[in-house]
Amino acid sequence: MPTRYEVTATALNLRASPSAAGDILTVLRRGQQCVGAGDAQDGWLPVSYQQLSGYLSANYVRVAPGAVVPSPTPAPVPAPTGGVPLPADPQTRLSDQSQLHPQFRQALGVLLNKLAAENRPFKVFEAFRTPERQRWLYEQGRSRPGGIVTNAKPWESFHQYGLAVDLVLFVNGQWTWSSAGDLGAHWKRLPDLAKEAGLRTLTWEAPHVEWPVALREAAGPALLASADEGWADTLASAAARWRAAGGSGAPDLAPAQRPTTA
Repeated sequence: MPTRYEVTATALNLRASPSAAGDILTVLRRGQQCVGAGDAQDGWLPVSYQQLSGYLSANYVRVAPGAVVPSPTPAPVPAPTGGVPLPADPQTRLSDQSQLHPQFRQALGVLLNKLAAENRPFKVFEAFRTPERQRWLYEQGRSRPGGIVTNAKPWESFHQYGLAVDLVLFVNGQWTWSSAGDLGAHWKRLPDLAKEAGLRTLTWEAPHVEWPVALREAAGPALLASADEGWADTLASAAARWRAAGGSGAPDLAPAQRPTTA
């Protein structure tokens, strides 16, 4: 049975690889817990935290009280071919680029390289978004406390089609949406570089970057023809779960439309 660990540092980076140079996936705070995914090697402990898998410095964690935990409950939707299960919790955001459409993913890579070349510290904050999470976000500022963060209902956002990401500044190990001082220049430059990469941004939602097609084409023949199994399975799984719960608006990917692998 897996072991639960507790963070002892004030802030501890969860990294994508077992190295201080590994990309930071998120930051855990003192007292937060995660589940071990194997033995520590060279001072790095593989763990899972919420929907993320990565590595923590073993020097700043300890075995938590009641450390042995039951095996996690299977995900409500099996992992698609792309390998990333769809979370049931609408507060869980996904940043895995394998769930994005390959054409959009390629253009996003061009954009990220352009940003890096200009030392603009943007990272993918959110990629594919489940319709359940889209509904939860839409309710904020309407039927739920908080400010309005989106005008799109489920399946009205390119996030549900794997054709959008939110890029947010990642400075000193922290996400920031601030445009104060020198940070404003980064946000001002983002739309221009996105356009150079063949993508578009939204004037009313600065972090949002999407594929430049009409929403009705988001699961249309052209994108289906150039899709891969990771994208198609993610989209089909999300749509099937949404319809099973009585939701409407989800695309229906018929088996004949699905991409095939050699």
